[in-house]
Amino acid sequence: MVSAEQLSRLLLLLYEGASSPERIPAFLEALVQAVDADACVLREHTFHAEQGVQLETATLLGSTGHSAESLQAYLAYYWKVDPFLQRCLERFSDAECGVSQMLIGDSELKKTEIFSDWCRRYDHVGRMMWAKLSGDKGTHASVSIVRRLESPHFDDAELHVIAAVAPHLRQALRLARNLRDLKTSNSMLRQGTDEAGIAISLVRRDGSVLRSTEGAEQVFAAHDGVWVKNGLLRTAIPAEQNALDVLIAGACLTSSCFGLGRPLKVQLEAAGGAAVRSWTAQSGGAMLITRKPPCRPLQVVVSPFRAGSLLNEAQAAALVQFSSPDAIPRPRGAILRALYGLTPTESRMADLFLQGLETRDAAERMGITLETARWNLKRILSKTETGRQAELMRLMLSLPGA
Repeated sequence: MVSAEQLSRLLLLLYEGASSPERIPAFLEALVQAVDADACVLREHTFHAEQGVQLETATLLGSTGHSAESLQAYLAYYWKVDPFLQRCLERFSDAECGVSQMLIGDSELKKTEIFSDWCRRYDHVGRMMWAKLSGDKGTHASVSIVRRLESPHFDDAELHVIAAVAPHLRQALRLARNLRDLKTSNSMLRQGTDEAGIAISLVRRDGSVLRSTEGAEQVFAAHDGVWVKNGLLRTAIPAEQNALDVLIAGACLTSSCFGLGRPLKVQLEAAGGAAVRSWTAQSGGAMLITRKPPCRPLQVVVSPFRAGSLLNEAQAAALVQFSSPDAIPRPRGAILRALYGLTPTESRMADLFLQGLETRDAAERMGITLETARWNLKRILSKTETGRQAELMRLMLSLPGA
């Protein structure tokens, strides 16, 4: 019987493995030692059950005690003819555990293909203890702990160990899936903001930067008006630094539900001309940060943001977004061309319009006559079913990736 200290160590290793998959073998090794076994494997399968249970895929989540060659052979074929796996799936409910003789007797096992061709070859699976772990619909996870055939069967005390660990295994697998999903979502979110050129930083109340998009890193790298020094957001002009600090502090207070500690007075006009006075939490704000001429000031918007909602950070923070009025809009002509059948010349002209050029300026930039540019504009408006240039700009700004 394992001690409380041994069980605590097992669970510690297990939950470490949930967030760091490379730690799963350490947990499996400790589990094998706790029940005096030879090997252990944690796996996941997908299946469908329209006409009986039919296994579809096999995925190895972790193992110890099995050779790489034996695992490769099992995953290549033998899981498809594994009577332990098939009968566990057919006969037992999620969260149940047991021993091998509940699934198949020794005499029947010795007649199977997997015993003759795999177990004997790799000296595996004589005695087994298992736990069936619940998963998503159509998914089955299980842990199998094995001894060689000449070894004694697992007893009740050892079965109690797997019974104690199994609920935590199910929880750890669920946690691992959630973490993988979160990492995938964050990766997609970051890729989307980077591709769109969005410049955003997540900043603590003291001005220290938690995270920044690639667009924000480019703003800081220019070292013009605003940058990061010793991990802190810094501006060139002291008065602007003070103003930015106030906006960030107010937004962080609101993020941590203390924004009303330093409330703002709001006065509005209601119906009939009545004045309405109220108080609200600070919500950040907007400001301009001076840059070296001829660059126009950088536009900065500060908003409250609870980092833990998306980025697994405990701190309340401020979301600081930077934008430059001098920035050239990202090209959209290629997307417009694919959607509406524009020619290369038309798509290039559409991008020049998006940059704010007039028809005459676009014609000069492209080296064509004004009449040709006006003719191309008419064709663009016709193909995109827009009535005038302003409507075309709204369409381009609404395109995917804008």
